[in-house]
Amino acid sequence: MRPARSAAVAVALLAVATMSGCVLPPPPLATDIRLPQAPPTQPSRPAGEPRVEPTPVAPDAPITTDDETDADTGELYAGGRGRTAEGYQPDAPVDVVLEPTRGTPLVAPGVAMPTHDDGDELLPDSPHAAGGNLLLTSVGRLVLEAEHAEYTCSGTVINSGSGLVVITAAHCIFDDATRDYYDRITFAPGYERGVAPFGVWEAEEWWVPTQYLESNERWLDGADDDAWMGFDFGFIRFAPQRGSTLEDVAGGQGVSFTAETNGVVIAGYPGNAPFDAEVLRHCAEDDLSYGAGGDPNYGADCAMGDGASGSGFVSNLDPATGAGHITAIYSNGGESGAYGPPLGVTAYNGLRALDG
Repeated sequence: MRPARSAAVAVALLAVATMSGCVLPPPPLATDIRLPQAPPTQPSRPAGEPRVEPTPVAPDAPITTDDETDADTGELYAGGRGRTAEGYQPDAPVDVVLEPTRGTPLVAPGVAMPTHDDGDELLPDSPHAAGGNLLLTSVGRLVLEAEHAEYTCSGTVINSGSGLVVITAAHCIFDDATRDYYDRITFAPGYERGVAPFGVWEAEEWWVPTQYLESNERWLDGADDDAWMGFDFGFIRFAPQRGSTLEDVAGGQGVSFTAETNGVVIAGYPGNAPFDAEVLRHCAEDDLSYGAGGDPNYGADCAMGDGASGSGFVSNLDPATGAGHITAIYSNGGESGAYGPPLGVTAYNGLRALDG
């Protein structure tokens, strides 16, 4: 069965802390968690109206079912074919890999952490401290503000030219309720239970794929067009603070645009019951699927849902350092699993457009 699209969990921020330096942590973030708002629903088609066929949305380069990239970072499309049974296309692989700012990924089949799908807290006995485990420091909670509501998503600081870029899901940047971008986005790397150890950062510019916007518009208008699922990724550049970048204080995770993957660790801030979007949680999967329901997504067994949107599918993870390659982004899911599109040339071109 095709996974239902998930909404980010809604929150009301009573106070927002700002970073005052790189050593002392800022005051806690006071939050009042409210029930998640339901995602926008498609209008119902009249009885007997024929199904709307999917509209092809092509990546910035032709896809291929052969692995033509020199960088070996895993298995192309998790061993599946590129174009899915429903006719949807993934992002096309490109031979570009950004290494993490510290640590070395372990490029090997499988996953280096014990497999599980419960969304356990990630390394609960380890501090979110500068120079520590890269997953604990680079993954953070996004707060998305609009006139009608506020939501949380997840994002990860990545290795970039500016040192200020976070990767997340496109629907964590573009608001379906207003069909426009969110009014304000803030990010707290390493967030845990109201404490933002590396400060709260203000978004200044963002990018989402044109392919996502076009297919998502059709989906919102009631068409059976899930092509947006193959391009539900985006980048946000945040304003520097006192001459420091996000990578200066939190480090940056690696990214593979080869559309290849081994086993993955998915780390983020789910808010669906029994979670509360207050603690960094994770799933670990050593055997990914591709193309479930005819959609161009990797699939993993994982119970994390609302609020986990935008989490990285981190392949080739070194558990000792938290270094790896983000190969896909959590787009939708819940109790049935986690689904995310592989990153390729469209994502890489978007990063270049935003970050130079």
